[in-house]
Amino acid sequence: MKKAIGILAIGLTAVACQAPQEDNDIQATFDANCETVRSALDNFQNEVATFDEYSADFVGSQTSFNPTGDSTSLDELKESRPGWWAMFDAELKTELRLLPGVNPETNEVDGSVRYYGQWEVTKSATDSTEATSVIIPIYASYDFDADGKILYQQTYGDMTAAFESLN
Repeated sequence: MKKAIGILAIGLTAVACQAPQEDNDIQATFDANCETVRSALDNFQNEVATFDEYSADFVGSQTSFNPTGDSTSLDELKESRPGWWAMFDAELKTELRLLPGVNPETNEVDGSVRYYGQWEVTKSATDSTEATSVIIPIYASYDFDADGKILYQQTYGDMTAAFESLN
């Protein structure tokens, strides 16, 4: 009887110490979404225009992509990026440390991704000007569609002052 109780206690302890399956699913989703964000940021820094990480229904907030105040679609992002890259280079100067986001209604971790970082943006030299750079502190958040593609991106930072200082 003592052996049976001991085995039962060990078994219950092992089961109790395991993370719930739902938490494992959220962690796996978050990990996959982190890889998507890393790829998108690497492509941005390396001026690779595949946009494979983005959903066809992508929406970028007006905080950085579109100074008119409207949101930006994937087509608009694809159209504007080559011109931006022709004028500027960007490099993430801080270690990329991705953080889990939460659902604003439930306050539960939901697989979304956030990060804080400092980007160095350099305006390319011309025949008559030298290259100039500015460091921009950024907070960015990413939400994903069911296929793990970036559906919604918000980027916060003082873009106006930063880009004015480059001119």
